[in-house]
Amino acid sequence: PLLLKDFLQDAENSIWVDRFKNLKNAWEWAQAQCIIKDFLNKNKLADLSERVNQIDSSIRSIIEKLASLYSWEFCFERLTDEHWPHMEAWKLAIKRLGKSSKYASRYKLEAQKHLKECQDAIPAWVMPLHKIWDTFESGIKFFDLLIIDEASQCGIEGIPLFLFAQKILVVGDDKQISPEFVGINRETVHFLQDKYLSNFKFKDTFNLETSIFDHAILRFKNKIVLREHFRCMPEIIRYSNEMCYNDTPLIPLRQYGRDRLEPPLKSVFVNTGYREGKGNYVINRPEAEALVNKIVELCQLDRYKGKSMGVISLQGNAQAKLIERMLLEKIGASEIEKRGLLCGNPYSFQGDERDVIFLSMVAAPNERIGTLSKRTDMQRFNVAMSRARDQVWLFHSVTLEDLSDLDLRKSLLEFFLNSKPKKIGNILVEELEKQAKESNRNIIKPPEPFDSWFEVDVSLELLRKNYYVIPQFKVAGKRIDLVIEGRMSKLAVECDGDYWHGADQYEDDMRRQRQLERCGWTFVRVRESEFYIDKHKIIEKIVNKCNELNIFPLNFSLQKEPVEVIEDKSPKNKIENGKTGNKPKGDSTTKEPNIDFPIEKNYWFALSKWGKETNLLNPKERKFAYDVGRFLANKRELTVKMKKWAHSLYLKSQKLGFKEKQ
Repeated sequence: PLLLKDFLQDAENSIWVDRFKNLKNAWEWAQAQCIIKDFLNKNKLADLSERVNQIDSSIRSIIEKLASLYSWEFCFERLTDEHWPHMEAWKLAIKRLGKSSKYASRYKLEAQKHLKECQDAIPAWVMPLHKIWDTFESGIKFFDLLIIDEASQCGIEGIPLFLFAQKILVVGDDKQISPEFVGINRETVHFLQDKYLSNFKFKDTFNLETSIFDHAILRFKNKIVLREHFRCMPEIIRYSNEMCYNDTPLIPLRQYGRDRLEPPLKSVFVNTGYREGKGNYVINRPEAEALVNKIVELCQLDRYKGKSMGVISLQGNAQAKLIERMLLEKIGASEIEKRGLLCGNPYSFQGDERDVIFLSMVAAPNERIGTLSKRTDMQRFNVAMSRARDQVWLFHSVTLEDLSDLDLRKSLLEFFLNSKPKKIGNILVEELEKQAKESNRNIIKPPEPFDSWFEVDVSLELLRKNYYVIPQFKVAGKRIDLVIEGRMSKLAVECDGDYWHGADQYEDDMRRQRQLERCGWTFVRVRESEFYIDKHKIIEKIVNKCNELNIFPLNFSLQKEPVEVIEDKSPKNKIENGKTGNKPKGDSTTKEPNIDFPIEKNYWFALSKWGKETNLLNPKERKFAYDVGRFLANKRELTVKMKKWAHSLYLKSQKLGFKEKQ
C-alpha cells in the first residue's frame, strides 16, 4: 500500500523506471532486513547482558552464603564436650599472661597445655609471629598447612615455623623490604655461623638480612609467580615494573573509574628547599612546609573527600616526624584520624596502602648528595611507590642535574617528569581507511594488530569521531578487541561475529568479561549483523557510554597541568638553630633567558603531524610539539623549561628540513 501510494503521487517521475527494474531485489532486501530486525529486537543484547549480570551476581551471593554456612557447620561438628573447658581455660591463661610478668612463663605453659587439648576444634588460626611462641609448643607439627604472609619481612626468628606443619606456603616479594638489623656486629654473626652451622650446606644464608622468603626460594623449587595487580593505577605501578619486575611485569587490573584523580603522578619542585641535620635525622623544612600546605589544600576539595592519605620520607625518619607535627597544627588530630593519615618511612607502609601518597625526597643541593643504589634502596623505593591506589605526589628540592645517574632518586624523578604516553598502532589512519576500502576481504587479511575486518570497520567509525582507540588491548593475559581510552577512564568494546568468534568461544569471552568487570572494566558488545544494518545507531550507543565514563574525543578541551613550583620570595633562608643554610641551586629570581621559537599554534600542530608521518621525531617530541600548540591555542603561558625545549625542538626540526607548509 505504501509503495502504491508513493507511485500514484509521483507517477510521472522517470526514477520509477529504474525502481521497478530492481523491485524484486529491493523487495527481498526489505524482507531480509525486517527478519533480522525482528530477531534482534526479540533478543536485545543489552537486556540479555543485564540479565546475565543479575544471575551471575545472584550465584556469587549464594556461593558466599553456602561457604560461610558450611564452614561454621564444619567447625561446630568438630567441637565436643571435652573441648569447651580447655578453650575457656586457655582464654583465662592468656588473660593472666597479659597482666603478669613474674609468672609469665608459668601461664604460658598452662595456655599451651590447654590449647593442645582443644586445638582440633579450631580449624584455622590467624595470628602475628610473636603470638606463635606464646601459643604453641615448638617442635610439634600442629597444622596440616601453614601460610606465612609477608614472608619477605620475616627474618631468622621465623625459621622454627618450618616445624609447625606438614606443608608450608610462603608468600612474599623479594623486591620489597627485607629484615634490617642496625648496630649488630657482623663478625659476631660470622663466628656463630662457623661455630654452630659448619655442616650446613647454606650456612651463610643464616644471617640477619636473609628473610624466610629468601630461604624458601633457595630450598623450594615449586615457585608460583603472581602477575595480577589490583591496587594501583596503571601509571603508578609502571614504575615498579620498570625498576623491579622487568622479567615478570605486574598486570594492572584496576582500571580507570569515574572518580579517578587526575593526574595519577604529580611532582612539585621546591626550589628554595635546603637540607639540615645528619644521618637519620636530616630534614628539609621548606619541602615539609610545601607538602603540608598541599595536604591542607587538597582536604578542602570535593574530589578528595573521603580519600585516605599517607606521607613517606625517602631519606631518614626525622622528615616524617616533622611533617606529622606540622599536620597536627594545621588540620588537627580528628582530620588525621579520619584520613588514616600516617607519616613514616617505607618500612611503616609495608603491607599497607592509601588512596593518595605524598613522597618527600628530602635531598637538597646545599649539602652533598650521596647515591642511593643498593638493593635495600630499591626495595624501599618500590614499596614507597606502590602504596598508592589513586595518586602519588613527589616533592623534591633537586633537579635531574643534581643527581647521579646511578641514584634511584634520579630514575624516580625522571619517571615523574618524563612519563611516556601510551603508543597506538603504527599504521596511519589514512592507510587503514584505504586498505579497508580497496582490499578484497575474502582473500586479504586485515592489517595487524586487528583480528578481523569487522574490528577495522568499528575502529574507523570511532577514529572518525576522533576517539583514541587501541586495538587488541592486552590485559590479564587476554586481549580485548578494542579499547577506547580517555583521561578519566577506559571502555572495552568487544566485536562479536560468528565468523570471527563462533558460539564455542562466546562463553569463554563472557567469562573473561565478568572477571574484568569485577576489576572495574566497563564493556560494550557489538554484534556484526547489528552493526552492518545500522552503523550510526551502534556508534551512538558506544559514544553515549563514553560520555557516561567521561571519555571524550582527542579534540575535546582538557588542559594539562604545568609542573608545580614552590617558591619562597621572602629574603630569609635560615635554619631554626640560628645557622644560615647555603643558598640552594636554581635561584627563583633568575631572569628568563631570551629564547627564540615560533609562537603560531598551527606551526606546532603541523610539526607534530610531520614528525609522525616521517618518523623523524620520537613519540615524546611529537607529544611535546602538540602540547605547545595546545598551550598557544588556549593563550597559556609556557614555562621557562617548556620554552627551552621548544627552542631546542625548533632548531632540530629546521635541520631535519621541516617547513610549516609542505
